[in-house]
Amino acid sequence: MNAIHASFEGKRVRDAMKSPAVSVRPEDSARHAAEIMIRLRVSGLPVVDAENRPVGVVSETDFRYGDEAERARQRDAWVRYISEGQEMSGAYLEALEREAGQVKRIMASPAICIDEDASLIEAAELLARHRIRRLVAVRDGKVAGVITRASLLRFFAPDRPKARPLPTPDEFEEAIEAAGLPPAPPPADAPHIEGVASAAELKKLVGDFERHKVEMKADVARQAKAKRDEAVKHMLRAKFTNAEMTSLLSQAVEAARNGDASCVALTFPAALCTDGGRTINLPSPDWPASLRGKAADFFLRWEKELKPLGYALSARIATFPDGFPGDAELSLVWGREG
Repeated sequence: MNAIHASFEGKRVRDAMKSPAVSVRPEDSARHAAEIMIRLRVSGLPVVDAENRPVGVVSETDFRYGDEAERARQRDAWVRYISEGQEMSGAYLEALEREAGQVKRIMASPAICIDEDASLIEAAELLARHRIRRLVAVRDGKVAGVITRASLLRFFAPDRPKARPLPTPDEFEEAIEAAGLPPAPPPADAPHIEGVASAAELKKLVGDFERHKVEMKADVARQAKAKRDEAVKHMLRAKFTNAEMTSLLSQAVEAARNGDASCVALTFPAALCTDGGRTINLPSPDWPASLRGKAADFFLRWEKELKPLGYALSARIATFPDGFPGDAELSLVWGREG
Protein backbone atom coordinates (compact mmCIF):
# COMPACT_ATOMS: atom_id res chain seq x y z
CA MET A 1 0.00 0.00 0.00
CA ASN A 2 2.91 2.35 0.73
CA ALA A 3 4.21 1.71 -2.81
CA ILE A 4 0.81 2.60 -4.20
CA HIS A 5 0.66 5.84 -2.23
CA ALA A 6 4.22 6.65 -3.31
CA SER A 7 3.22 6.23 -6.96
CA PHE A 8 0.38 8.72 -6.45
CA GLU A 9 2.42 11.17 -4.37
CA GLY A 10 1.84 14.70 -5.60
CA LYS A 11 -0.43 13.53 -8.41
CA ARG A 12 -3.77 15.25 -8.90
CA VAL A 13 -6.95 14.25 -10.66
CA ARG A 14 -6.20 16.75 -13.43
CA ASP A 15 -2.96 14.82 -14.16
CA ALA A 16 -4.85 11.61 -14.96
CA MET A 17 -8.31 12.68 -16.13
CA LYS A 18 -9.45 12.56 -19.74
CA SER A 19 -10.26 16.11 -20.82
CA PRO A 20 -12.28 17.54 -22.38
CA ALA A 21 -15.03 15.08 -21.52
CA VAL A 22 -17.63 14.16 -24.11
CA SER A 23 -21.04 14.43 -22.46
CA VAL A 24 -24.75 14.12 -23.20
CA ARG A 25 -27.85 15.97 -22.01
CA PRO A 26 -30.72 14.41 -19.99
CA GLU A 27 -33.11 15.07 -22.90
CA ASP A 28 -30.89 13.29 -25.44
CA SER A 29 -32.06 9.91 -26.65
CA ALA A 30 -30.56 6.79 -25.12
CA ARG A 31 -29.72 5.68 -28.65
CA HIS A 32 -27.67 8.85 -29.19
CA ALA A 33 -25.70 8.15 -26.00
CA ALA A 34 -25.10 4.54 -27.04
CA GLU A 35 -23.84 5.61 -30.47
CA ILE A 36 -21.34 8.02 -28.90
CA MET A 37 -20.08 5.35 -26.49
CA ILE A 38 -19.62 2.86 -29.34
CA ARG A 39 -17.86 5.40 -31.55
CA LEU A 40 -15.48 6.56 -28.78
CA ARG A 41 -15.07 3.05 -27.35
CA VAL A 42 -15.93 4.20 -23.82
CA SER A 43 -18.25 2.54 -21.34
CA GLY A 44 -19.81 5.65 -19.85
CA LEU A 45 -20.53 9.36 -20.31
CA PRO A 46 -21.31 12.24 -17.91
CA VAL A 47 -24.77 13.76 -18.24
CA VAL A 48 -24.80 17.57 -17.94
CA ASP A 49 -27.32 20.39 -17.81
CA ALA A 50 -27.34 23.52 -19.97
CA GLU A 51 -24.52 25.05 -17.87
CA ASN A 52 -22.29 21.96 -18.13
CA ARG A 53 -22.98 20.98 -14.53
CA PRO A 54 -23.09 17.22 -13.88
CA VAL A 55 -26.51 15.74 -13.19
CA GLY A 56 -25.73 12.05 -13.66
CA VAL A 57 -23.76 9.38 -15.50
CA VAL A 58 -24.95 6.96 -18.17
CA SER A 59 -22.97 3.75 -18.61
CA GLU A 60 -23.24 0.54 -20.63
CA THR A 61 -24.82 -1.32 -17.70
CA ASP A 62 -27.68 1.21 -17.57
CA PHE A 63 -28.95 -0.02 -20.94
CA ARG A 64 -29.60 -3.47 -19.41
CA TYR A 65 -32.38 -2.01 -17.31
CA GLY A 66 -33.98 0.25 -19.88
CA ASP A 67 -36.33 -2.44 -21.15
CA GLU A 68 -39.78 -1.01 -21.78
CA ALA A 69 -41.49 -4.38 -21.26
CA GLU A 70 -39.98 -4.64 -17.78
CA ARG A 71 -41.21 -1.14 -16.92
CA ALA A 72 -44.68 -2.12 -18.15
CA ARG A 73 -44.67 -5.22 -15.93
CA GLN A 74 -43.59 -3.10 -12.98
CA ARG A 75 -46.38 -0.62 -13.66
CA ASP A 76 -48.92 -3.45 -13.84
CA ALA A 77 -47.72 -4.64 -10.43
CA TRP A 78 -48.50 -1.25 -8.89
CA VAL A 79 -51.92 -1.19 -10.55
CA ARG A 80 -52.65 -4.52 -8.85
CA TYR A 81 -51.72 -2.97 -5.51
CA ILE A 82 -54.29 -0.24 -6.10
CA SER A 83 -56.95 -2.77 -7.01
CA GLU A 84 -56.27 -4.57 -3.74
CA GLY A 85 -56.82 -1.45 -1.68
CA GLN A 86 -53.21 -0.24 -1.33
CA GLU A 87 -52.63 3.47 -1.89
CA MET A 88 -50.15 4.29 -4.66
CA SER A 89 -47.07 6.19 -3.54
CA GLY A 90 -46.63 9.52 -5.29
CA ALA A 91 -42.86 8.97 -5.35
CA TYR A 92 -43.32 5.73 -7.25
CA LEU A 93 -45.66 7.27 -9.78
CA GLU A 94 -43.30 10.16 -10.43
CA ALA A 95 -40.34 7.84 -10.98
CA LEU A 96 -42.25 5.37 -13.13
CA GLU A 97 -43.81 8.00 -15.38
CA ARG A 98 -40.53 9.40 -16.69
CA GLU A 99 -40.30 9.66 -20.43
CA ALA A 100 -39.01 6.43 -21.95
CA GLY A 101 -36.16 6.46 -24.42
CA GLN A 102 -34.31 9.43 -22.96
CA VAL A 103 -30.98 9.49 -21.16
CA LYS A 104 -32.63 10.81 -18.00
CA ARG A 105 -34.76 7.65 -17.89
CA ILE A 106 -31.79 5.31 -17.52
CA MET A 107 -28.91 7.40 -16.13
CA ALA A 108 -27.49 7.02 -12.64
CA SER A 109 -28.08 10.16 -10.61
CA PRO A 110 -26.59 12.04 -8.87
CA ALA A 111 -23.17 11.89 -10.53
CA ILE A 112 -20.33 11.02 -8.17
CA CYS A 113 -17.86 13.87 -8.65
CA ILE A 114 -14.39 14.89 -7.52
CA ASP A 115 -12.56 18.20 -7.85
CA GLU A 116 -9.78 18.24 -10.43
CA ASP A 117 -7.36 19.46 -7.73
CA ALA A 118 -8.06 16.47 -5.46
CA SER A 119 -5.35 13.85 -5.02
CA LEU A 120 -5.33 10.60 -6.97
CA ILE A 121 -5.35 8.76 -3.64
CA GLU A 122 -8.71 10.38 -2.86
CA ALA A 123 -9.97 9.44 -6.34
CA ALA A 124 -8.91 5.81 -5.89
CA GLU A 125 -10.62 5.61 -2.48
CA LEU A 126 -13.81 7.13 -3.90
CA LEU A 127 -13.90 4.65 -6.79
CA ALA A 128 -13.37 1.74 -4.39
CA ARG A 129 -15.94 2.94 -1.84
CA HIS A 130 -18.72 3.34 -4.41
CA ARG A 131 -17.65 0.32 -6.51
CA ILE A 132 -17.81 2.34 -9.72
CA ARG A 133 -15.61 2.65 -12.82
CA ARG A 134 -15.47 6.40 -13.28
CA LEU A 135 -15.68 9.76 -11.51
CA VAL A 136 -16.72 13.06 -13.03
CA ALA A 137 -13.93 15.59 -12.47
CA VAL A 138 -15.23 19.12 -11.89
CA ARG A 139 -13.81 22.64 -11.93
CA ASP A 140 -15.94 25.29 -10.19
CA GLY A 141 -18.86 22.87 -10.24
CA LYS A 142 -18.69 22.23 -13.98
CA VAL A 143 -17.47 19.13 -15.81
CA ALA A 144 -13.74 19.34 -16.55
CA GLY A 145 -13.03 15.71 -17.39
CA VAL A 146 -13.50 12.07 -16.45
CA ILE A 147 -11.17 9.89 -14.40
CA THR A 148 -11.52 6.11 -14.54
CA ARG A 149 -9.93 3.09 -12.90
CA ALA A 150 -7.96 2.62 -16.11
CA SER A 151 -6.61 6.17 -15.72
CA LEU A 152 -5.19 5.24 -12.32
CA LEU A 153 -3.72 1.96 -13.56
CA ARG A 154 -1.66 3.84 -16.14
CA PHE A 155 0.44 5.24 -13.30
CA PHE A 156 1.47 1.69 -12.41
CA ALA A 157 1.99 0.49 -15.98
CA PRO A 158 3.49 3.35 -18.00
CA ASP A 159 4.08 2.79 -21.69
CA ARG A 160 7.08 0.56 -22.25
CA PRO A 161 8.76 -0.61 -25.47
CA LYS A 162 7.28 -3.86 -26.66
CA ALA A 163 9.46 -6.92 -26.20
CA ARG A 164 10.81 -8.48 -29.37
CA PRO A 165 8.92 -11.66 -30.28
CA LEU A 166 10.74 -14.95 -29.81
CA PRO A 167 12.15 -16.44 -33.03
CA THR A 168 10.32 -19.30 -34.65
CA PRO A 169 12.07 -22.72 -34.71
CA ASP A 170 13.03 -22.18 -38.39
CA GLU A 171 14.42 -18.70 -37.67
CA PHE A 172 16.39 -20.11 -34.74
CA GLU A 173 17.93 -22.86 -36.91
CA GLU A 174 18.79 -20.31 -39.61
CA ALA A 175 20.56 -18.12 -37.03
CA ILE A 176 22.54 -21.12 -35.75
CA GLU A 177 23.59 -22.05 -39.30
CA ALA A 178 24.53 -18.43 -40.16
CA ALA A 179 26.77 -18.28 -37.07
CA GLY A 180 28.61 -21.41 -38.19
CA LEU A 181 27.61 -23.35 -35.06
CA PRO A 182 26.88 -27.08 -35.13
CA PRO A 183 23.18 -28.02 -35.03
CA ALA A 184 21.73 -28.94 -31.67
CA PRO A 185 21.72 -32.72 -30.99
CA PRO A 186 18.32 -34.41 -31.00
CA PRO A 187 16.79 -34.70 -27.52
CA ALA A 188 17.44 -37.97 -25.76
CA ASP A 189 14.56 -40.03 -24.48
CA ALA A 190 13.70 -39.07 -20.92
CA PRO A 191 14.88 -41.70 -18.42
CA HIS A 192 12.20 -43.59 -16.54
CA ILE A 193 12.67 -44.43 -12.87
CA GLU A 194 10.33 -47.08 -11.54
CA GLY A 195 7.85 -45.67 -9.02
CA VAL A 196 8.78 -41.97 -9.60
CA ALA A 197 6.36 -39.71 -11.43
CA SER A 198 7.63 -37.45 -14.18
CA ALA A 199 7.20 -33.69 -14.13
CA ALA A 200 4.66 -34.03 -16.95
CA GLU A 201 2.56 -36.38 -14.81
CA LEU A 202 2.66 -33.95 -11.90
CA LYS A 203 1.73 -31.12 -14.23
CA LYS A 204 -1.27 -33.14 -15.38
CA LEU A 205 -2.32 -33.65 -11.75
CA VAL A 206 -2.13 -29.89 -11.18
CA GLY A 207 -4.22 -29.31 -14.30
CA ASP A 208 -6.80 -31.87 -13.16
CA PHE A 209 -6.99 -30.19 -9.75
CA GLU A 210 -7.45 -26.73 -11.27
CA ARG A 211 -10.16 -27.96 -13.62
CA HIS A 212 -11.94 -29.66 -10.73
CA LYS A 213 -11.71 -26.45 -8.67
CA VAL A 214 -13.20 -24.42 -11.52
CA GLU A 215 -15.99 -26.96 -11.96
CA MET A 216 -16.71 -26.95 -8.22
CA LYS A 217 -16.82 -23.14 -8.17
CA ALA A 218 -19.15 -23.11 -11.17
CA ASP A 219 -21.38 -25.71 -9.49
CA VAL A 220 -21.54 -23.66 -6.28
CA ALA A 221 -22.36 -20.55 -8.33
CA ARG A 222 -25.15 -22.41 -10.17
CA GLN A 223 -26.63 -23.63 -6.88
CA ALA A 224 -26.44 -20.13 -5.38
CA LYS A 225 -28.11 -18.65 -8.46
CA ALA A 226 -30.86 -21.27 -8.37
CA LYS A 227 -31.43 -20.47 -4.70
CA ARG A 228 -31.57 -16.71 -5.42
CA ASP A 229 -33.91 -17.25 -8.36
CA GLU A 230 -36.25 -19.32 -6.18
CA ALA A 231 -36.15 -16.65 -3.46
CA VAL A 232 -36.95 -13.93 -6.00
CA LYS A 233 -39.81 -16.01 -7.43
CA HIS A 234 -41.28 -16.45 -3.95
CA MET A 235 -40.80 -12.80 -2.88
CA LEU A 236 -42.40 -11.49 -6.06
CA ARG A 237 -45.68 -12.97 -4.83
CA ALA A 238 -45.21 -12.50 -1.07
CA LYS A 239 -46.51 -9.68 1.15
CA PHE A 240 -45.05 -8.20 4.33
CA THR A 241 -47.42 -9.69 6.89
CA ASN A 242 -48.89 -8.19 10.07
CA ALA A 243 -46.96 -10.76 12.09
CA GLU A 244 -43.71 -9.61 10.48
CA MET A 245 -44.61 -5.97 11.20
CA THR A 246 -45.25 -6.79 14.86
CA SER A 247 -41.96 -8.66 15.08
CA LEU A 248 -40.12 -5.76 13.42
CA LEU A 249 -41.46 -3.21 15.89
CA SER A 250 -40.46 -5.47 18.79
CA GLN A 251 -36.94 -5.71 17.33
CA ALA A 252 -36.86 -1.92 17.02
CA VAL A 253 -37.70 -1.48 20.71
CA GLU A 254 -35.00 -4.00 21.71
CA ALA A 255 -32.46 -2.33 19.42
CA ALA A 256 -33.23 1.09 20.90
CA ARG A 257 -32.73 -0.30 24.42
CA ASN A 258 -29.28 -1.42 23.31
CA GLY A 259 -28.47 2.06 22.05
CA ASP A 260 -29.00 1.37 18.35
CA ALA A 261 -30.68 3.91 16.06
CA SER A 262 -31.88 1.42 13.45
CA CYS A 263 -32.64 -2.20 12.76
CA VAL A 264 -32.88 -4.32 9.62
CA ALA A 265 -36.49 -4.63 8.49
CA LEU A 266 -36.14 -6.83 5.41
CA THR A 267 -33.34 -8.64 3.58
CA PHE A 268 -33.93 -9.76 0.00
CA PRO A 269 -31.97 -10.65 -3.16
CA ALA A 270 -30.89 -7.56 -5.10
CA ALA A 271 -32.25 -9.36 -8.17
CA LEU A 272 -35.73 -8.66 -6.79
CA CYS A 273 -35.17 -5.03 -7.86
CA THR A 274 -35.96 -4.16 -11.47
CA ASP A 275 -32.38 -2.86 -11.90
CA GLY A 276 -30.57 -5.56 -9.95
CA GLY A 277 -29.93 -3.19 -7.03
CA ARG A 278 -28.03 -0.57 -9.04
CA THR A 279 -29.92 2.50 -7.78
CA ILE A 280 -29.73 1.27 -4.18
CA ASN A 281 -25.96 0.83 -4.50
CA LEU A 282 -25.33 4.31 -5.95
CA PRO A 283 -27.40 5.40 -3.93
CA SER A 284 -30.01 7.20 -6.04
CA PRO A 285 -33.08 8.95 -4.61
CA ASP A 286 -35.17 6.94 -7.06
CA TRP A 287 -34.28 3.57 -5.49
CA PRO A 288 -37.84 2.97 -4.16
CA ALA A 289 -39.14 2.76 -7.75
CA SER A 290 -36.92 -0.28 -8.37
CA LEU A 291 -38.56 -2.37 -5.63
CA ARG A 292 -40.83 -5.27 -6.47
CA GLY A 293 -42.86 -7.88 -4.63
CA LYS A 294 -42.42 -8.14 -0.86
CA ALA A 295 -39.88 -5.30 -0.75
CA ALA A 296 -42.33 -2.98 -2.53
CA ASP A 297 -45.15 -4.09 -0.24
CA PHE A 298 -43.07 -3.29 2.84
CA PHE A 299 -42.19 0.14 1.42
CA LEU A 300 -45.87 0.95 0.96
CA ARG A 301 -46.68 -0.18 4.50
CA TRP A 302 -43.80 1.88 5.88
CA GLU A 303 -45.00 4.95 3.99
CA LYS A 304 -48.58 4.53 5.17
CA GLU A 305 -48.12 3.22 8.73
CA LEU A 306 -44.61 4.02 10.00
CA LYS A 307 -43.50 7.18 8.23
CA PRO A 308 -46.27 9.24 9.92
CA LEU A 309 -44.82 8.05 13.28
CA GLY A 310 -41.43 9.55 12.41
CA TYR A 311 -39.62 6.41 11.24
CA ALA A 312 -37.25 6.80 8.31
CA LEU A 313 -36.24 4.07 5.89
CA SER A 314 -32.80 3.39 4.45
CA ALA A 315 -31.59 0.91 1.83
CA ARG A 316 -28.19 -0.58 1.08
CA ILE A 317 -26.54 -3.50 -0.70
CA ALA A 318 -25.33 -5.76 2.10
CA THR A 319 -23.30 -8.34 0.17
CA PHE A 320 -21.24 -8.35 -3.02
CA PRO A 321 -20.55 -11.94 -4.13
CA ASP A 322 -17.93 -11.89 -6.92
CA GLY A 323 -18.14 -8.10 -6.90
CA PHE A 324 -21.82 -7.92 -7.86
CA PRO A 325 -24.81 -6.92 -5.67
CA GLY A 326 -26.05 -9.95 -3.73
CA ASP A 327 -28.48 -9.18 -0.89
CA ALA A 328 -30.15 -5.84 -0.24
CA GLU A 329 -31.39 -4.56 3.11
CA LEU A 330 -34.16 -2.16 4.09
CA SER A 331 -33.66 -0.74 7.58
CA LEU A 332 -36.00 1.12 9.89
CA VAL A 333 -34.33 4.24 11.29
CA TRP A 334 -35.38 6.39 14.23
CA GLY A 335 -32.22 8.47 14.73
CA ARG A 336 -30.66 9.77 17.91
CA GLU A 337 -31.55 12.69 20.13
CA GLY A 338 -29.25 15.70 19.92
